[in-house]
Amino acid sequence: MRVLKLRAYLKAAHFGPTMIVTGISFFLASKLWWEGPAYVIAVTVFLGQLLIGWSNDLYDYEDDLIHARTNKPLVAGVLTSSELRRTTFLLLPLAVIANVIGPLGIKGGLVYLLGVGCGIAYNFYFKFTWLSFLPYALACAALPASIFFAIGRTPPLYVGIVGALVGVAFHFLNVIKDFDQDRESEIGGLPQRLGKSLSVATALILLTCAGIIFSNNPVSQDFTSISDSKQNDASVFSVGGDRPALVRLPSGYSKEVPAPLLVDMHGYMSNSGTHQRFAMMDLAAKQLGFIYIAPDGTADTQGYQFWNATKACCNLYGSTVDDVSYLQSLVNEISKKVSVDAKRIYFFGHSNGAFMAYKFACAHPEVVAAVSGLAGAMDEQSDLCAAKSPVSVLQIHGTKDEVINYFGGSIIGNSYTSATEGTQRWAATDGCALKPSVAPAIDLLASLDGAETVKTIYSCKDNDVELWSINNGSHSPLLDFNFSTSILKWFLDHPKK
Repeated sequence: MRVLKLRAYLKAAHFGPTMIVTGISFFLASKLWWEGPAYVIAVTVFLGQLLIGWSNDLYDYEDDLIHARTNKPLVAGVLTSSELRRTTFLLLPLAVIANVIGPLGIKGGLVYLLGVGCGIAYNFYFKFTWLSFLPYALACAALPASIFFAIGRTPPLYVGIVGALVGVAFHFLNVIKDFDQDRESEIGGLPQRLGKSLSVATALILLTCAGIIFSNNPVSQDFTSISDSKQNDASVFSVGGDRPALVRLPSGYSKEVPAPLLVDMHGYMSNSGTHQRFAMMDLAAKQLGFIYIAPDGTADTQGYQFWNATKACCNLYGSTVDDVSYLQSLVNEISKKVSVDAKRIYFFGHSNGAFMAYKFACAHPEVVAAVSGLAGAMDEQSDLCAAKSPVSVLQIHGTKDEVINYFGGSIIGNSYTSATEGTQRWAATDGCALKPSVAPAIDLLASLDGAETVKTIYSCKDNDVELWSINNGSHSPLLDFNFSTSILKWFLDHPKK
């Protein structure tokens, strides 16, 4: 009986369209972000779609009875109106709270809820008027816009246009099956007024326009990472031999003008594709003129990809792979194939990737101009870093990091530095003043309220060493486009002297 009730609730929510919208939300979120928050976003979007579907069946109940629509749970008697109404009112505050405090954030959540409101307004008013297309246009533009807002980016105009066109096309196609009965019930939306043939033609024209706009404007690039790219043009090429990695050239690249190079490294148990969606360095690199590569570590005995960086992190099974040499070979190969500015070679990494960035800087300070690590550290033993020449370093660490502790810790008995100690060690190596200054806090992450990141700066002669402490930041905070552009702009300000 409970299973039948559950099926009835799902059917009353118009399960097919509900899952299509939920699936689209997951696709957009996973492309713009990464899988963790994408799953949560899909759930919160699903809750909103339940409200739209249930309110529709409640409002249409009398009309469904007249037309004997026994495929509807209320008409079939599997659910009663009072049961569905009570469940709808119980879900309403849960859906609102989940969307506003979830990964979409206040701005993104409110924009999506505006779309839900449009869907409900269609059920109660707009489907009787020639403006019936308007709620679909607004709701389907709001869905992708909410996800852009969630990652701190202003939705491109084309995103809203494509969403609106697809939404209106869906509206025209969705009502065709009920045309005759809708007219009997005096439902006079725009499709009913135009007729079946013209409605189908209009829908096809709208979908064609949406496809043209999507494929011929920068909006399509927002849903593409290098790992997903199947391009064969000269802007993307492979290096690395038996450990291949894709290199992407920036817009407007010219071999006559050497460009900066960014090597972007994932954390333990991650990979290049997931990392790109998490950190969004590839999109920022293209915008700011960087040659970009996101290589993969090797798999350990458990099948997890890792970098053989330091004793503490994360060679847990005694691998002998030499990742320093591998990364150096990538830099050498790229430099032979395209025009790399030798004074602007940069490494960024998250977690295990940050450990690896520091390890490479220790081994080849003459190669790298600057490195930056999020949620990483160095081995406690200071003699393991052989750097003898200055390297600019930007350490970024959340104070609530429970994986690589901000205040230091150990992994399987191997100790790593605190965020402050690691930064001080680089300051000492670079000949900086060991008494730092503290700059005004900045708003680095849209997912945390206010100016949450404090800059601690060590003054140096030829470079800079900085610690950016994210108050209440976790090991894998919800990053946004402002984060990636901030890091790359910092890199550009710190070439090799």
